[in-house]
Amino acid sequence: MNQMTDPALAAFRPLHFDGLQDPPGAVPVPVAGALCARGLLREAGLRLELAPGDPTARLEEIRDDLYSHGLIEPPRAEVMPVTRGPEGAELARIDRSALRIMGFWAQKVHINGLTLAEGGPMVWLSLRSHEAAANPGRWDTLVAGGRAAGQSVIDCALQEGWQEAGLRPEEMRGLRAAGRMSVQYVSARGFHQELLLIHHLDLPPGFQPQCHDGEIEQSEAVPLGFLRAMLADPGHFKFSSWLVLQDLVARLDPDDPDTDALGPRVFGSPGVGAEA
Repeated sequence: MNQMTDPALAAFRPLHFDGLQDPPGAVPVPVAGALCARGLLREAGLRLELAPGDPTARLEEIRDDLYSHGLIEPPRAEVMPVTRGPEGAELARIDRSALRIMGFWAQKVHINGLTLAEGGPMVWLSLRSHEAAANPGRWDTLVAGGRAAGQSVIDCALQEGWQEAGLRPEEMRGLRAAGRMSVQYVSARGFHQELLLIHHLDLPPGFQPQCHDGEIEQSEAVPLGFLRAMLADPGHFKFSSWLVLQDLVARLDPDDPDTDALGPRVFGSPGVGAEA
């Protein structure tokens, strides 16, 4: 795996698709050079471009090449959309294993689980498995996952809620949309462009999360003040989750445990079934 320890690997070239002005991706400079040398990307003046043709097929050729050269993990059989910006139209599809190194946008669904206690809200955190391919041993929101191609935001939330916390659909009917955050940052895996779709969910006392996909080692509910102290060290968290939890702390008033003010309920809202 490419770990971006060399500063050159933290420099990126915008990746253009034929006929589009704005680049949907960004590729590490050495990776871009290697893909051009092998005829998988091309130079068009100053532009780095995907060759004409079916973009999904071209990206699959690139994914296979990157894997064969040890730059990415094996295919994950999770097909992700390649979009024109954070909320733009789908341009192509790509296996999740190559999404980051190509710098394409991802929509990430986050669910903050909240349980009311006498002292105020308790916030559920999930500790990622130490065997996880990404961010092993770091704290996460209760539920987090990327929206797959053809999947609605709600379907993603339901799927990830069951896989990571054992939440059944009827337990998620109080899900609230709390905000959207568009972010860009660099990690060892590439150039991240993410639209964070933040949700809040009230959970009853006695709730105990149960992971079904092996990504989470343990879950723990912590008081708001304790979470605030934890967030002082971003290294303890998956970075996108650190951003989401910072947003949560800023929204929650510790003197007012009424979380109904955190956003409208998702289920039963107009157009939910069509949301993507």
